[in-house]
Amino acid sequence: MKILFINSSYKGIYDHFEEWVLNELKKSHEVQLFHINDGLPALKALTNRFRPEAALTLVGFKLPVIMVQWLKKQEVKTAVWFTEDPYYMDKTAKLSHLYDFVFTIDSAALEFYKNNGHKHAYQLPLAANTEVFKPREVGTKYKSDICIVGFPYPDRVKFVQLLLQKTPYKIQVVGRWKQSLYRFQNNPNLKFLEGWVKPSIVSNYYNGAKIVLNTHRPFNLKNNQNRLGIVGKSINNRTFDVAACASFQLIEFKDDLKDHFIENEEIVAFNQFDDLVEKVGYYIESENERKQIASKAKERVLKEHTFQHRIEKMIQVIEKPTD
Repeated sequence: MKILFINSSYKGIYDHFEEWVLNELKKSHEVQLFHINDGLPALKALTNRFRPEAALTLVGFKLPVIMVQWLKKQEVKTAVWFTEDPYYMDKTAKLSHLYDFVFTIDSAALEFYKNNGHKHAYQLPLAANTEVFKPREVGTKYKSDICIVGFPYPDRVKFVQLLLQKTPYKIQVVGRWKQSLYRFQNNPNLKFLEGWVKPSIVSNYYNGAKIVLNTHRPFNLKNNQNRLGIVGKSINNRTFDVAACASFQLIEFKDDLKDHFIENEEIVAFNQFDDLVEKVGYYIESENERKQIASKAKERVLKEHTFQHRIEKMIQVIEKPTD
């Protein structure tokens, strides 16, 4: 298939997501990359020269509507992968009807798109790049009892604060945490790695942790654009990354967890803080069981949850859509 891949124009993790998606596409398809900032005349020239059968972009927020409309007029199949659902549903609800194919990481968002009449909407979670996220030996500086990576959302901050107060374990936080945890900055059980960290370094911290704490972004965070109030049901991409490292994680329960992993065999979930504390204590002491569960999670990722799996499914759908 001839595919036009249009960059999202977002930086940070999207530089990596797009590189990984592009690499997978190129393995089996003829692909051209287009940068949004090059403008509509450049898009027209590339399209007329390359004659793609399909055009794909991630997020879609910065892609000018006129570009999508022009591609559709050229009978190019247009597809968007909404990788921030359901936190910006105010935007995606409007954008979804511009595209022939909508792929969303979240099943609650999928229900919305289908209920609002989109005939070709599908759930497609993100995945692990197993060249980056894989088991490896790491040095002392990466090791911890509990590690949490990501933005310090209020619930995450609360979990870390309570774990510091209620348990004796060494906790590593990776991200922009210092302001949120300033009262604990001198706590000997807390280590900071401040700022955004590239995936290969994050992988080291996953590999060095006895337990990776994996919680989700709140659906009603004030910085969200989700006035529809859609509550996410699906797990985040971190779930697959941690599992690919054969690292043990305690994940905040989500309805869709069972669709990807066998709970208590390949992954362990928690619901409330008391449940979290109890399971942290149990699994830190139960090293063999912890490693067995994490190993099974890695095998599940290799079997079903890599970017290769996702891209194969996406292209299959675009080539032969189902209602």
